[in-house]
Amino acid sequence: MVTYFKDGCVVITGAASGIGRETARVFARDGCIRLFLGDLSIDGLSETKNWILSEHPTANIEVAVVNIADEEAVEKFVQGAVTAFGHIDFAVNAAGFAHKAASVVDLSDGDWEKSYKVNLRGTFLCERALLRQMIRQKPLPGYECRASIVNITSLCATISIPGLTAYSASKGGVLGMSKTDALDYGPDKIRINCIAPGTIETPMSLNSLGADYLKANAKLTPLNRNGQPEDVANAVAWLSSPHAGFITGITLPVDGGLNLYTGPPV
Repeated sequence: MVTYFKDGCVVITGAASGIGRETARVFARDGCIRLFLGDLSIDGLSETKNWILSEHPTANIEVAVVNIADEEAVEKFVQGAVTAFGHIDFAVNAAGFAHKAASVVDLSDGDWEKSYKVNLRGTFLCERALLRQMIRQKPLPGYECRASIVNITSLCATISIPGLTAYSASKGGVLGMSKTDALDYGPDKIRINCIAPGTIETPMSLNSLGADYLKANAKLTPLNRNGQPEDVANAVAWLSSPHAGFITGITLPVDGGLNLYTGPPV
C-alpha cells in the first residue's frame, strides 16, 4: 500500500459524485486519512464518506455543504477544514457545471452565467481562500513544497467541442488562471496544476452530452473507450504526490489520446 499522503489533509470540492468522489477515494487509498469534502448535495457527500469508510475505516472524513460560487460560503468552507485538521496540504477543485450542449444562438443567459460563476469564479474563490491558508504553512515532512492545488479543467479549454461554448470558455479561464498562479506562488513553494479530462463517464457528462454522444465518442478515442472517474483521480493523486514535486503550471490531459487529433492543452 502506498502512503504518499499519510500525514496530510486534502480538501476536495465536487466530492458528492463523479471525479470528485473518486478522487477522495483514491487519496484515502494512497494513505490520506484526513479528508475535508465539499459539494452542494449532503446526501451525495454522505454516500462518498460512507463508501470510503467501508474501505478505509480509520479515515477521518469531514463533509460540508458549499456553494463555490458564494465567496462567504467558500471562506467558511476552507476555514472549516483548517479548524478540523489544522492545515491543508493538498486541494482538488473538482466542482463544476456543464450545460446541455447548445449552439451559441440557443445558449441561455442562465447557462452562460452559471458556467462562469461555478467553473471560473468558483474555482478562483476556492483557490484564493486555499492560497491564503497555504502560504502560512510549513511543508509536510519529506515534502519540498508547502502544498499542492489541482484544478480540474477540461480538454474543451483548448479544443472545440460542438455546443459547449460557455463550458469551454469557463474552463479555458481556469487553465489561464492556474498557469499564472503557478508562476506567482512557485516561490512560496506551492504547486498549482490542472488536469484536463476528455470524455469521462460521469453523471454530469451524461446530462450534458447524452448517451449517444458518449457512445460515439468512445470510438473516436485512440484507446477506444471513454474515461472513468478513477482514470482522472489517479492522475490527480500522482500530480499531488512527491513524485511530481518538480512539476507546476502544467495541464495534464487525461483523455485516452483524444488531444492527438488537435494538439495537447498548452
